[in-house]
Amino acid sequence: MTTRARLAALCALGLALTAAAPRVARADDDEAMVRVLAEEANVHTGPGFSFRVIYVARRGEVLPAIGRSTKDNWFRVRLPDGTYGWLLGDQVFPLDVDTSEEQRGPSIFTRVGDAIFSPSQLLDRRWGLTWSVGRLGGEGMGLFRPAVVLEPHVTLELFVGETVGDYIDVIYAGGGFNAFLWPASPVTPFFAIAGGGAFGRKKADQTTITPGNYDMVNVGGGLVFSLKKRLVLRGEARHYVIFDPNHTQRIQEYSGGLSVFF
Repeated sequence: MTTRARLAALCALGLALTAAAPRVARADDDEAMVRVLAEEANVHTGPGFSFRVIYVARRGEVLPAIGRSTKDNWFRVRLPDGTYGWLLGDQVFPLDVDTSEEQRGPSIFTRVGDAIFSPSQLLDRRWGLTWSVGRLGGEGMGLFRPAVVLEPHVTLELFVGETVGDYIDVIYAGGGFNAFLWPASPVTPFFAIAGGGAFGRKKADQTTITPGNYDMVNVGGGLVFSLKKRLVLRGEARHYVIFDPNHTQRIQEYSGGLSVFF
């Protein structure tokens, strides 16, 4: 057999062996999945029964598994609405869980986020109370804001409070709507519109100041941060227009607040 014939035979043999060899998929090519074995499996906000239940998976449901607890047998899964939770490993069958992820555990950013933030309170609460403090029209301000959660995206919110000035105090009261962009996220922006009235009240030692009553509308928005222990931090900025038939004034609100939903 000539040298050229031998080379051709070797090449053909190499191609045949390559085609016949089994293909090994990389661990990160296929997303790991788990199938629910129990009739119902509670999905918690963290890897433990003490964490709040945010979803109930049914028997046969398949969920993507993106991690596994390094201490106990818990899987971190992605839910149909895009949020995340933890399932007990005894209630599921791992279809293709990456063992390297199991050994590595969640990333530092995931662990910090899980330790600080909780799922949004807008998903399963109906009432909210917010106390805001800050500046309104250049004066110190305090507002009490009770709310009704109409839908996770929308709340109906009332407000009443006061600014304290050197010569006159102004009471603000009214109501409006807040629209939340990502209600399932622990951090979500919102947009707000409200209307009501502004009622001037002169201080006891002022005799020349004339108080007045005005109509008022405001628009703005801010950010909501859902934390552990059912606490919610809120920061916002709003533009106010205060008016009557003979007068119009524009002022701004910059405030931060603490909310509780129940």
